[in-house]
Amino acid sequence: MTPITVPEGALLNLIESLGSLAWRKHQQRYPQAWINNKFERVDESGFPPFISFPFEKEDAALIAALKEAVESFNGKVAWLLGEHKRTPLPGTNWIICPKRFWEILPTALDAGMSAGEYMAKHEPGFGPVAYEDLMALTTYLRNIFGR
Repeated sequence: MTPITVPEGALLNLIESLGSLAWRKHQQRYPQAWINNKFERVDESGFPPFISFPFEKEDAALIAALKEAVESFNGKVAWLLGEHKRTPLPGTNWIICPKRFWEILPTALDAGMSAGEYMAKHEPGFGPVAYEDLMALTTYLRNIFGR
């Protein structure tokens, strides 16, 4: 896949260097949106960062190493590697996100919102801190995986 050029995509680029991904998704802090008949940069800092992906071929050792590395990072926020089994499809969708994002998910869904929407509304100061921390997490993982 083409490398992601925005800073929030650097971690996905690193993970893709460890194993081929079937697809990838991430939350951008400053995406382009179609406004007034043109693309404009919008500030989505209130929506905490996350990256999501499935590996084309699951490697249990790589996943265990990635999980240990992500969860051992000592930053401003706690991070986790979460999983969602793709029932009835084979494989797993993985997400690296702040632990708070994962914890708030049931409350957000009960309110009819995504975790990001909920946090942007109720904890808007969390996102900017998490975006800064994502850069530090990426550097930390590069050092661990020698990339």
